[in-house]
Amino acid sequence: MIWLDWAITATRFINFAAAILLAAVAGFFLLANSFGYGRWRPEFFPFRLVLSLEVVAWLAQAMWLIELLCSVCGELGWDQVGESEAFLGGTQFGKIGLWRCGLLLGLIAYRGFRFFGQKRSLATENWFRFKWLSAIETTIIFGQLALLAWFSHAAAGTGPWGWIQLGNDLLHLVGAALWPGGLVPLWWLLGRPVSEDVKRDALLRFSNVAVVVAPLVGATGVLSAYFRMHDLAPLFTTDYGRYVLLKMGCFLLLIALGAVNRFRLIPALVNPSSEISETPADWRKLRRNVLIEQSLFVVILFAVARLGVLAPPR
Repeated sequence: MIWLDWAITATRFINFAAAILLAAVAGFFLLANSFGYGRWRPEFFPFRLVLSLEVVAWLAQAMWLIELLCSVCGELGWDQVGESEAFLGGTQFGKIGLWRCGLLLGLIAYRGFRFFGQKRSLATENWFRFKWLSAIETTIIFGQLALLAWFSHAAAGTGPWGWIQLGNDLLHLVGAALWPGGLVPLWWLLGRPVSEDVKRDALLRFSNVAVVVAPLVGATGVLSAYFRMHDLAPLFTTDYGRYVLLKMGCFLLLIALGAVNRFRLIPALVNPSSEISETPADWRKLRRNVLIEQSLFVVILFAVARLGVLAPPR
């Protein structure tokens, strides 16, 4: 059913976007607060928005399971209830999906408790009381992201090479959350009415991390494509390959924009005493470039969502 394939694609897109953005916010917050915990809390990502992301991720995961179940039942017949139970409790997709639903429900419950029952916990003095709970929350956020690797084609591999493919996809997902997923909280922070010292500090730390993570994301992406195709011909002769090309093209544009930011805009912004003088227009140009990078990342996420539905050549 073509409509079901596209419905699954849309659900995968929402699922991946929410999961990566959750991890991006958590990772960026840890990066920004690595020196001076709680300093950024008042101006950081809205608490309600993070809670909304968790709800969206849970709904998308639940809908994804329902759509996969509809696909299975459509092939086997709706009267085979036992097959439906076997899918949820006896298959990797079903079990991992239920695990993700449980983890996301736990995150929603924790956030809801803090929001509705402890509204004053956002203050710095009360925030420290939740520090260990926040560490658990961050672990769960990256855990639910890592579980998405078991929904990829890599999870179908067996033996040592199967584990290598799975590990490669795990690194790819975590890297994508740190960069370019981290561009979203960075863009948000750059637009907040906070001191430029805070913005410079965050910008420099994020840029230094991106220099390391961007090659990792590119290398794991190329390796993943190799595992699926083993040849260049499918890139041009199959739908799967064409979506891989779309993903690669957007990634190269991301690298190009990142290089412009790194070598032209950021030096003037993080080091105002240098020969290159800082201007308000530089901040606007940087925020515009980051917004363009986010748009490219949306296209990449769509390609990833579509690749999970299409059968790879290998």
